[in-house]
Amino acid sequence: MAKTRLSPKATYVERGYGQVEPNHLSAQRTGQIYAQLPAAADIDLLENGQFVKYDYANGVVDFTGSGEWMLVFNEVKVYREGESDCDFAMMKDNYVARVYSPIDGEALEQYTQPRFYGGVDSDGNAIPKVTAPADPWEMDSTENPFAATFDYKAPKLMKANTTMVPRVLKTNVGDHYTTNTIKETTLAVGNVLTPDTDGYLHIGTGDMQWQVVKVYDLGDRQKAVKLLRIS
Repeated sequence: MAKTRLSPKATYVERGYGQVEPNHLSAQRTGQIYAQLPAAADIDLLENGQFVKYDYANGVVDFTGSGEWMLVFNEVKVYREGESDCDFAMMKDNYVARVYSPIDGEALEQYTQPRFYGGVDSDGNAIPKVTAPADPWEMDSTENPFAATFDYKAPKLMKANTTMVPRVLKTNVGDHYTTNTIKETTLAVGNVLTPDTDGYLHIGTGDMQWQVVKVYDLGDRQKAVKLLRIS
């Protein structure tokens, strides 16, 4: 478990990265959960509890797109004994996604199927294969069992320098959750927070407002607050 704050900006965090504990998030019932767009190339870190714009027009998640702010709430994945939720954040260096979709809907002509066995892109550049090579100890093993009947062309690749796809939730007035992903050091009941230009909550006013309704703590005993969306 982290012993110091790892969050670069969320100064309310005491150890590790920011966390989210859902109390009542309507997206878990309405299905307004989105995870189809990669984080923009200039985003190296996304913490649970940050806010982003779901910039579908440009095909990325960023901090500048149109529309309202979406809550970042990724599945926590830790792999070492002793690690906890505070040790997790989505970091670009940990992700190596290359293929966005096995079928490129923008291609004028292609033959493909839901598994990708290599090919070339629209400029003729070779694309690394994402399947395991044939097993030399198995006589009929192959990495492309349909090579004799299909001509495989390029799938849709990830945007340049993008490697990770965050899960984001639309929130609604009345939603409430517990978090410490906030760019403040002290908070009190009644404080109103809004996402800053970097997606971190801070004291201020904006189109989206969250009110501190309880000064609280997280499961690992770090200080936190319960927030209610009021606008």
